[in-house]
Amino acid sequence: VIALDPGQKTPAPWVNVIASPHIGTVVSESGSAYTWVENAHEFRLTTWHNDPLSDSSGEALYIRDEQTGTFWSPTPLPARGRSGYVSRHGFGYSVFEHYEAGISSELFTYVAMDAPVKFVVVKLRNSSKRPRRLSLTGYWELVLGEWRHANLMHIVTEMDLHSGALFARNAYGRECANRIVYVHVSEPERTLTGSRTEFIGRNGSLASPAAMGRKRLSGKTGAGLDPCAAIQTRIELAVGQEREIVFIFGAAGSTQEAQHCIQRFGGTAGARQALEAVWE
Repeated sequence: VIALDPGQKTPAPWVNVIASPHIGTVVSESGSAYTWVENAHEFRLTTWHNDPLSDSSGEALYIRDEQTGTFWSPTPLPARGRSGYVSRHGFGYSVFEHYEAGISSELFTYVAMDAPVKFVVVKLRNSSKRPRRLSLTGYWELVLGEWRHANLMHIVTEMDLHSGALFARNAYGRECANRIVYVHVSEPERTLTGSRTEFIGRNGSLASPAAMGRKRLSGKTGAGLDPCAAIQTRIELAVGQEREIVFIFGAAGSTQEAQHCIQRFGGTAGARQALEAVWE
């Protein structure tokens, strides 16, 4: 258990390595992460930063109050909130707890034991005295190979009309040429983008990305982009109400397999089942 007061951080990243034979992720106490499928060197889904100090990440999550425009991360990085955080690394999972602007959040991250799927499950509770409108935005900087600089020009993104997920392919990847990498969120209302330039903005950073200043993501996907996978959803919370939102990030051998995995794991019941398999 790592308890961080406002402005406090550990001397160096304190990480949890979470892996099954199919997929793995390294998660730090600040929520920074990198994810791979099957081979941690040849088939990275997101960027690995060989930096033991700054704790850079190619994965991020944001909560935004739709009435005020204020946003923060449910983890200490990249967009730190004003109050403290509690991070818990367990066997096969990590949990992040935070309270900000009347919203209590609990984020669980783990991987499925029997499929190449990573979960980011966020439980939000409205502890304020008024109804709230919030958005949740997940961001993944895509690699789909060994190094991002060698693969980014080959990555093509698209929206899957059947599931509403964002699909990404790298036809020139050594290990992943025929694989589909996907990002999906459990809520039916969603917007997405495959453009990292658009999401972060000119001279921007993940601490304050341009996308957090816009109402929605543009839906821009295709070839020739600086590629990422970002997906956003909106929810409403009555006073005292609690909701659970599931983001899944994974790889599949075909469109049909990806759609099957999304159907199986993309909702709260499938995510809970996968977590119980981790605990067992």
